Amino acid sequence: MPHGTDLHEANFAGIALGAGILGLRVENAEELPAALRKAFDHPGPVLIDVVTAKQELGIPPKIKLAQAKGFSLYMMRAIMSGRGSEVLELAKTNLR
Repeated sequence: MPHGTDLHEANFAGIALGAGILGLRVENAEELPAALRKAFDHPGPVLIDVVTAKQELGIPPKIKLAQAKGFSLYMMRAIMSGRGSEVLELAKTNLR
């Protein structure tokens, strides 16, 4: 089940700078508060490029039943198609 787009170390902050927009790259969680302060203090548009783990899940504040069902189906299909290691990697990345 291919999904998403595999981007190889794209630096969106650098692309923003090339377009004349302030671009900030955050590679560690500790850097985020300072980057946000700098972005809000800047008088123009800003792009913040936050690097995350490949399997990091973006979880909404409230998970709807349809979302939980879809995720469960994805995990079952992955296991049944022999990609159990993918599910384990997903769990290791997100259960910290």
